[in-house]
Amino acid sequence: MPHAYDLDALPPDARARQAVLGALQLTACDCGACEPPDWVDAAAALEGLSGDAEWPGLLALAFAGFGDDAVEQAWQRGWMPQEAVGALRRSRSDEAVRAGAILMRGQLARYPRTHLSDRWQDQRDALAEHGPYAGVAEAAAGLGRWDRIVLWAAVLEATDRIEDLPGIPRVEPLPGSPVLVHGFTGNESSKVYERIRALLAKAESTDADAEAEAFTAKAQQLIARHSINEALLSRTGTDKREPEAIRVLVERPYESSKSELLAQIAHANHCKSVHWPEGGFTTLIGDRDDLRSVELLYNSLLVQATAAMTRAGSRTDEYGRPRTRSFRQSFLASFAFRIGERLRESAEDTEREMAAETGTDLVPVMRGRDEQVEARTKSLFPRLKSGRSLRISDYEGHMAGRAAADAAQLGAGPSITRS
Repeated sequence: MPHAYDLDALPPDARARQAVLGALQLTACDCGACEPPDWVDAAAALEGLSGDAEWPGLLALAFAGFGDDAVEQAWQRGWMPQEAVGALRRSRSDEAVRAGAILMRGQLARYPRTHLSDRWQDQRDALAEHGPYAGVAEAAAGLGRWDRIVLWAAVLEATDRIEDLPGIPRVEPLPGSPVLVHGFTGNESSKVYERIRALLAKAESTDADAEAEAFTAKAQQLIARHSINEALLSRTGTDKREPEAIRVLVERPYESSKSELLAQIAHANHCKSVHWPEGGFTTLIGDRDDLRSVELLYNSLLVQATAAMTRAGSRTDEYGRPRTRSFRQSFLASFAFRIGERLRESAEDTEREMAAETGTDLVPVMRGRDEQVEARTKSLFPRLKSGRSLRISDYEGHMAGRAAADAAQLGAGPSITRS
């Protein structure tokens, strides 16, 4: 491991920091022609630089320091924990995912809950699923030599990836700033979403298409009514608020079809969606309650679509070659397009009903909300361009997907009033 000067001349803590920095620099190459770094070799070299008993602890502190810097810079560039974990999962080893979560937990542990928005709090808590320790020193405590080398290698790999994360639009206040928590804690809103969750849970659990249709339709009606009421309150000045943005991970496989499903749900509920395939997530822009509704519907309809797709089984062509992937991609894409049509029909029906009930012309009300969302989208993505439309390559998958969406159709059901 080359160094510009003699490490032995440095104090032990400075020696550890310089050694870790040298390992990170040694493996950093963007030319595209070099072999992938051997993280284990680099970690073993670090471990072998000293036989002193305190050396592992000094390495842990050095790793924590560089990891903190890398993580903090990622937050500055717009990333949040769930997207950073997603980036690690898409390109790095399971050990690196675990190490990245440990680094992020350690960095975020310094902030009191009052200096984190509710989304930061939720994502900080969720990191425990990926990394069981809050910091490198805690993870390294009590490990033998080989286990430490494995940990050092994973931390090097995770730090390398986190440092490479590009800049993306920031959707939440940075950790460390006193913030207003954007929680959905209002009594009325809580009651509405308890009912929505209960309806969607019933839709997911039943094997009867007619029952799933009825439960999901009622949920969409309740969502539309709640959105309209919130728009009316905002218009009168009772509860004025600006559109917000969140990011939703779109998991492999069939990401393009899944992102289309999310986009269709967003469009039907007065939200905009911007999908970034390389990052593996979609940014949603809209009113905070509408965003919550879109997330709930997406998760529920994805469960229903996946179950229907799995029931349809695998496929082969006339020569016996597998075509299950194209079938399922087309299945989910057609499901998404058809569900979008049904959601928009349901939302429009609900708007007409509420216009008659309230005696209010809702067209300018909802148009105003849409214009606010559009303006917020342009501020976040000033150079946004529309992508190519999703291609459906398997006719049988296309028809099966439409049939599944029709089975879960969101036609008008009984009138639902707010609790």
